[in-house]
Amino acid sequence: MNAPRLARILIVDDELENLKALERTLQTKFECTTVSSSQAALKAIEDKDFAVVVSDQRMPDMKGTELLAQVAKKNPLTTRVILTAHTETGEILEAINRAEIFRYITKPWENQELLITLQQAVDHYDLLSQNQRLIRELEAVNKNLESLVEKRTLELKLANEKLSELAMTDPLTKVMNRRAFSKKLLEEIDRSSRYKHSMVIAMIDVDHFKHFNDTEGHVLGDEALKKIAQLFLGNLRKSDSLARYGGEEFIIMMPETKLASGVEICERLRSAVENHSFQGQQRAGYLTISVGLCEFPESGESSDALINGADKALYEAKQSGRNRVMTNRNVKQSSFFIT
Repeated sequence: MNAPRLARILIVDDELENLKALERTLQTKFECTTVSSSQAALKAIEDKDFAVVVSDQRMPDMKGTELLAQVAKKNPLTTRVILTAHTETGEILEAINRAEIFRYITKPWENQELLITLQQAVDHYDLLSQNQRLIRELEAVNKNLESLVEKRTLELKLANEKLSELAMTDPLTKVMNRRAFSKKLLEEIDRSSRYKHSMVIAMIDVDHFKHFNDTEGHVLGDEALKKIAQLFLGNLRKSDSLARYGGEEFIIMMPETKLASGVEICERLRSAVENHSFQGQQRAGYLTISVGLCEFPESGESSDALINGADKALYEAKQSGRNRVMTNRNVKQSSFFIT
């Protein structure tokens, strides 16, 4: 019996070392084609169909977002992923949305997370292809075949639900991703403004996570992030929203909440992580978190102002020794801090 065909992926990067590193990581799971320029990439997609195109953002002949916009015009079903330096993410977000890019991956990347993201991208392509096939079948079906129409409609609905979930969920931790959180935050700001409610935003970073990853390995590192997300969910209220903001950072939105209550909730999260023995380590306290909080509307009335306020408080928590909860008012709640 023939082995199933590997999904075909096109990798575009003008740096040979990056191309080789990406190919080494991905070739065990996918059929990889590598090219070093945007023009070569455009020619490649004319010759073959690719499930996914992965492109570096900074290339001499064309920006990655511009290339992927052309890929979208030539083959809308192809899933598009951008590689970008961490410092470039803010400036290209608008371009990313305009090109309808599925994900962006910051460099340097983690191989395990890269594989997970690319598998999600292939799943996205498969579901879109299935979606288009089902639409064609529905258009062609005879009106008398009502039972078949009902069956295909259900399959289409399920495919669309899976597509929506892929677009809004972090593939590793299964909580909301950054894009979904940003959308929900804007909605909650509008609601809180209308009804004059307070709201708390908490930015969370896992302390010394790089050391944990280097010591225990990326597999246990991924398991730790998944467990931390579950610990958070187990200590939050149903009305609170949790998202993975990127890497080892999480962000939480607490509607109709004052800053003091937010500090109490986040102290529960800090304590839960500190007292948990993660896989590979028998003692508790090996992993801890630092938390920064700010309040709407006192700390700002826009999403950028709130996130920046929480981020500054997080920075203060890290600078003050980590494993603690701080607000952007710099009011130290002494009973909550570890000395």
